[in-house]
Amino acid sequence: RADVLIEGKRIVAVEFEPAQQPLPADILQRTLPFAAGGVLRLEDARVAIERLYATGRYESVVLDASAEGDGVRLRVITTPRFFVGQVRVEGVPEPPNRGQLVNATKLALGEEYSDEDVARAVENLRRVLRDNGFYEASIRPEIAREALTEEADIRFLVTPGPRARFSAPLIRGDPQRSTQALIRRTNWQRVWGLLGWKTVSADRVQQGIERVRRSYLKRNHLMARVTLEGMEYEAAGPFVKPILNVDAGPRVRVRSEGVRLGQGRLRQLIPVYQEQTVDRDLLMEGARNLQEFYQAAGYFDATATFRQENNGAEEVIVYTVKRGDRYKLVHLAVSGNEYFDDATIRERMLVTPATFLRYRRGRYSEELLSRDRDAIADLYRSNGFRNVEVKARVEADYRGKAREIAVFVEIAEGPQWFVHSLEVSGIDLRLLPEIEATLQSTAGQPYSAFNVATDRDNVLNYYFNNGYPEAGFDSSATPGPRPNTVNLRYVVEEGRRNFVRQVLISGLRETNRKLVENRLLLEPDAPLSQSQMVESQRRLYDLGIFAKVDMAVQNPEGRERNKYVLYQFEEASRYSLNVGFGAEVARIGGDPGSLSAPAGGTGFSPRISVGLSRNNVFGIGHTAGILSRFSNIQRRVVLNYLAPQFGGKDDVSLTFNGLWDDSRNIRTFTSRRWEGSANFGQRLSRSNSFQYRLGYRRVTVDENTLNIRPDLIPVFAQPARVGFVGASFIQDRRDDPLDPRRGLYNTVDFSLATRWLASQTQYFRFVIRNATYHRIGRDIVFARLLNAGWLYNYGPSFIPLPERFFAGGATAHRGFPENQAGPRDFTTGFPVGGNTFAVNSMELRFPLIGQNIGGVLFHDAGNVYSSLNNLSFRLRQRNIQDFDYMVHAVGFGLRYRTPIGPVRIDLAYVPNSPRFLGFEGTREELLRGAGRPDVLQRISRFQFHFSLGQTF
Repeated sequence: RADVLIEGKRIVAVEFEPAQQPLPADILQRTLPFAAGGVLRLEDARVAIERLYATGRYESVVLDASAEGDGVRLRVITTPRFFVGQVRVEGVPEPPNRGQLVNATKLALGEEYSDEDVARAVENLRRVLRDNGFYEASIRPEIAREALTEEADIRFLVTPGPRARFSAPLIRGDPQRSTQALIRRTNWQRVWGLLGWKTVSADRVQQGIERVRRSYLKRNHLMARVTLEGMEYEAAGPFVKPILNVDAGPRVRVRSEGVRLGQGRLRQLIPVYQEQTVDRDLLMEGARNLQEFYQAAGYFDATATFRQENNGAEEVIVYTVKRGDRYKLVHLAVSGNEYFDDATIRERMLVTPATFLRYRRGRYSEELLSRDRDAIADLYRSNGFRNVEVKARVEADYRGKAREIAVFVEIAEGPQWFVHSLEVSGIDLRLLPEIEATLQSTAGQPYSAFNVATDRDNVLNYYFNNGYPEAGFDSSATPGPRPNTVNLRYVVEEGRRNFVRQVLISGLRETNRKLVENRLLLEPDAPLSQSQMVESQRRLYDLGIFAKVDMAVQNPEGRERNKYVLYQFEEASRYSLNVGFGAEVARIGGDPGSLSAPAGGTGFSPRISVGLSRNNVFGIGHTAGILSRFSNIQRRVVLNYLAPQFGGKDDVSLTFNGLWDDSRNIRTFTSRRWEGSANFGQRLSRSNSFQYRLGYRRVTVDENTLNIRPDLIPVFAQPARVGFVGASFIQDRRDDPLDPRRGLYNTVDFSLATRWLASQTQYFRFVIRNATYHRIGRDIVFARLLNAGWLYNYGPSFIPLPERFFAGGATAHRGFPENQAGPRDFTTGFPVGGNTFAVNSMELRFPLIGQNIGGVLFHDAGNVYSSLNNLSFRLRQRNIQDFDYMVHAVGFGLRYRTPIGPVRIDLAYVPNSPRFLGFEGTREELLRGAGRPDVLQRISRFQFHFSLGQTF
């Protein structure tokens, strides 16, 4: 036999065909159990073939041996296996979008490629295209194989043909309504059928069916069934006739007995309305919801049952509710707890005694109490109390008071179990110190299944993040030498370790490849870390230029040491348009031609904003945009150019801004500003950052709008060019920027306007902000803010009026209308700003009603001062021209929690609001010396503010 003849022969040479193999030469040499110069054994040949197959890189492997002299020449003939690379679908107008089409192929990045999978992908695409009206589409797949990396990029070229339109659907079943009525509900017609039918899309089909289903729900046909049985295609048109099977079912009426409940509340509590079906499980859930609803309202003995009645024409579901007496939970006591204090246990409980406003009857139900018992037991078990028992007792008529109850939670902690010894095996001794540092269940620590599970997660995460994808973990516990102790044993199977062979990038069109490579944390020959793969993906998403970043490991099941890591990109749309509408309600109104009301009147200012941005400028991740905002008090256009992660560094950004602003948000004047600036941002840590800026602006004041005494108009109306350099330090340690409950927020900002930067005015500007947030108990937050600033004029010219400090309003000092604090013109009484300001605000935030409505008690104190030397804490105004004193405001506010931050209403009382002399008449009368001067006026002692978000 031939195999017997070559057995034991010397191997003259080992050749591979083709010469370029999927595995590197050094890996092949380590994989094969033979080499040139060795002796051929048939068992080695079998092992070689098995090992090559096991790598997952080969479709076929043939070992050919031929005699050569007194030895044998071996040829390893292989067919490489390819893997799915980039998948693209081209030629299809939306809908469906590109992502839906690629997902429909079900071709996973990095998985094994096969012609059968491509054929299935074509059929899947045909189905999606038909669902969207393309019945005559042709699909031609193109496969581009890259031999070097064994990637198979798959491109589906689609000729979609015409998109079909709807035609009149065929209605089957028992709809109990006219076909025309159902057609109107589908919304498949254009302008009620006057302009024919709309084009077909999967979303329109499903939305139409859902509209029909909801129309039956509104008529109380809760058991109605609307199903799509098919779509009949008519090539002449082309048209598609949907075939709907509609079964209206009986009318279902839900009513209550024993209590009066409106239909709106019943629809909220009874799930048959949401699920649009009637079965016993849903009806029982509705009974539980009703019971909990009334128990939460103080009817702690409430019960709810249901029965079904069928009178032929309709099915009636009757819920019988027995509320019983209404109670008040006045006392909650926890006993038996020695390991944890009351505060630790109470913060995990939902049952709450009655409070003044938020829970007037307390918060209690059997379900809540059961959940609290479980939460307390879980807390103890996770700390080693394996035999803990938690019981609850409810005492009615507490202390002899009718309809007042108390809840007593009794804890039997039992013995605490500890780890006597921990044995860890299977870990490389070089890794043992690092892994042991992550373990919680070490000798002397409490023993619990929770801690063991945490150790398991920590150990496996360590291995997964260091290139061990097959790591395993097993634990066992045996009784220890002393009571209530265990000997714990961890067995780790490290498995093979994988390294990065190369990172392959695909899908980039406009984006510079270097931009992506600089943000990848994975490098060739480094351990294959899952955490670094995910972090690289996050950094790429943070650029804001990719709609999708897919990552995968090529050939994940193959037994090879080095793996290709794949990143496939779908670039986001380069242009985005945003349009917004809003309004402002505040003391911003008043007749602009009249000087009689310097503090303004309640006004309404609608506004519109339009923004256009261009992403990924020059393919390097930069963004250029224009944002405009227009209202009757402000017109603004902002140009910006943003370079995030500048220079490939996560913590550095560069921004260029251009601004044109024409505003009258300060009633004294209308200002116009042109500004250009460059901002360099640097993040030092998660909470600390610096910003540096250089800028120029030109500020002008329309002298025809200056509401000050005539002799000052030439001075304040002069335009000024301001060249400045500045820096800011920002420290943000708040737990929630929208609604902080603890932490701090500090900023220090300074800028210098100097003639060395061609500035016509010279000043130094310094502003600080210090806010802290402290939790008091479980639900109350004490927040405070100090905001102060100083302007120092070291040049010969005046500081331009728009450059001065103005304050007051919903986000500054709530004792003033918007921008009404500080010095005023002695003739007209309009604010003219100051060179110093200091405002201290304090708030006590507390829950008021339920989960979403909170209350605030606040105190604002401060003012805008004419100069730093005149900063004063005096409470009284010395004379009618003295504004350098501290104005106090106290008040109450409401907060309504929303997903975008709390809606805020504040009412302030100002006991020492400033008085001033004003002018009664028009500006023209002022200029010609007419009108009525020296009119005594005063800022209202009551101020009302409405806004979004916390004050600070």
